[in-house]
Parts: sequence; C-alpha cells; structure tokens
Amino acid sequence: MSTRGEDQIPDLRDHALTCVLPFWERYGIDRDHGGFITHLARDGRITDASQKFLVGQTRMIYSFATGAELGGQPEWLTMADQGVDFLLRHFRDFEHDGWFWSTSREGRPMDTMKRAYGHAFATYALAEYARIAGDSSALAAATHTWSLMSKYLWDPDNDGVIEACTPAWEPADKSHTMGTHLHALEAVLALNEAVGGNRFWSHARSICDLLVAHAVDTQHQCGLDEFSPDWRCKPERGRTLVNYGHNLEAAWLLLRVHRQEDAPTYRDTARQFLDYSLRFGLDATHGGVFSHGPLGETATVREKIWWVQCEGAAAFLLGYLEFGDRRYWEAFRRVAGFCQRYLHDAEHGEWYASTDEDGTPRQMDKGSEWKAAYHVVQACRYAQEYLSQIHADA
Repeated sequence: MSTRGEDQIPDLRDHALTCVLPFWERYGIDRDHGGFITHLARDGRITDASQKFLVGQTRMIYSFATGAELGGQPEWLTMADQGVDFLLRHFRDFEHDGWFWSTSREGRPMDTMKRAYGHAFATYALAEYARIAGDSSALAAATHTWSLMSKYLWDPDNDGVIEACTPAWEPADKSHTMGTHLHALEAVLALNEAVGGNRFWSHARSICDLLVAHAVDTQHQCGLDEFSPDWRCKPERGRTLVNYGHNLEAAWLLLRVHRQEDAPTYRDTARQFLDYSLRFGLDATHGGVFSHGPLGETATVREKIWWVQCEGAAAFLLGYLEFGDRRYWEAFRRVAGFCQRYLHDAEHGEWYASTDEDGTPRQMDKGSEWKAAYHVVQACRYAQEYLSQIHADA
C-alpha cells in the first residue's frame, strides 16, 4: 500500500496475518496441555514453562479469532477455540465464580486473586470470539463475567472499577487506574457489539464519564494514571508521570464512543490527549512514542515499548479521520515507520517488546506475562480499517 511520506506503510492486515500470527501458530500453542505458552524468546524457544496468565490466554484467544476474521488461516479459529476450552476448564473458579489470575502450565490454580484487569480481558476475548465464531456459550460467559465485574469490582461509593478482590470477592485493592478502566471500556464495547441492541452502551458511557471527570489533569490537558479509592491522583516516586500509551489509548476509545453518538466532551478530551502526546511523547528524531514523562515536561523514560506504538498507530489515524489534522497523519506515519524498521523482527517474526530511543533492540522476548499477539493484531486491524476509510475519502 502506498501512502504519502517517506515511509511506505505496508498492508497492515497482511502484516498481522503473515508476520505476527504465524509466529504464535508455530511456537505459542501448548499442544501438550492446551491453551497458549506464555514466555517465548526471540526465536520462539520457551523460556519459562511454569505459569499461564489470564491476560495472556485471553489476549491470544482474541488474536487468533481476529486473525481468522481478517481472512487468515481457517484453523486459527480452532486455535482460539482450544484456548477458550482451556480457559473455561482451568481458569474458572468453580467455588466462588470468576477467573483466576494464573495457573500452572497444566492448569492448576496458582494466583487465585480476582483482578479487574484480567476480568476485563476475559470479557473482551470471549465476546469477540463469540461474535466471530457464533458461539452462544462463549457469549454467555462474557456477559456473566461483565455482571461479576459490575457486582464485585465496581466501587459503589466512589464509582469506578477497583483493582482487585480476594478469591471470595472481598475488596482487596480499591484504588483506580486509567489502564484498567480503558480495558474495561474496550471490553464492554465489544460485549455491546456482540450482544447487539446497545444493551451495554450505558456502561460504556459511565466509564467514559469517569475518565473525563477524574483522570484528566486540566492544567496540562492530559490523562493521569494512578488514583486512590476516592480518585485522588497518586504521584509515582514523588512525581506525577504521564503514560503516553494510556493517553493515546484513551483518545482512541473516547473517539470511538463519540463517533457512535456525537459526544463533544469525549471528542474534546481525546484531542487534548492526542495533542499532549504529540508535544511530549512523539520522538521527532527517530520516530515512535516514548514511554513516560513528568507533567508538562520532556519525556524522561525514552524506551519505545511495543504496545505504546500500537496504541499510537490506531489513535493518531482515528484522530486524523475525526479532525482532519495533518499532524496526526504525520504522527501515524512516524510511528508506523519506526515499528516497521525497528520493532518488527524480520528474521523470526513478531515484534520485540521494546527498543532504546534510537531503535536498538532492548527487550527481544516475544512472549511474557503481558506480551502476546494482541496489541499488534488489534492495531493492524483498526489501523487498516482507518487507512481504508481515509483512502476512500481522498
């Protein structure tokens, strides 16, 4: 695909289907016990076979189901299906309900805490799998998981998603984070689409309203990350650090909701987050987006993390579609070019976890407790959709 600018952006759908998911098909399927391998080295070797995590398992269910929907290998839906089977058999808490955070490779429960972050991803993956595969039982599981989040992981006093409960659903961490709210929003948007009829749309609006009300630093017009139970910002090591990836992710999700129902407050907040990330997060020299920086100051954590670039690609493109601001197009081009040159591993496939500021590989593992195919596949899915719309409108 040809685009304006010095960096030629490849067909991103094709990138997901030929450069990312084949790596996971080759190395990431646990053919002995079911589910997906967690820790993989650059070349696909297993580096730690001791645990599987709720986030990693659900992210791979999403990735293979989405790959199949995008026109990839038909058997990828079967790979997602076996992941759902492992999830339902081994991660589900049959005594107290909900999902464990981690199991052994064989499926024995290990960390049995109920974490909102993991339940959001269980909702998201099961809803997307159900929609793509037409699986009513998976959709019922997704709907039930969201009902558990609403009942146990929502703070009735201060509103918002709390971080964690004990295995028996007693509140254990009532603090709030932007990241968990973003993934809860992502999950309920997918569930709303899978169920149809806007049954869960008000839930999505509630999360957006909380983000706008509590997570915005009005002086610097950016999003903040860590909060006490009553939504007071919690500085990190005495300083408030801005997470550019979460600002970009929030902008993307707020714009998605706005484009469904014309919500100017969400639109305006999204633009503030985009502009802040452009000013302080985007690397004008090498391309890509830095990790963190102090409020209103130059980035100090200048590592380029894979998921931050993924959020930036989708957010800047949707921002360009919404506002027609050429700066967002150029930002997308610089992020996509950086990923193409430095994060994608042309030799072994998939992406490195991070690079230094100049693109030198820093963390080369392909799979970890947090890293799976999900971020890249999701970014390719939506960015290709937005590019198609941009070219259709040209």
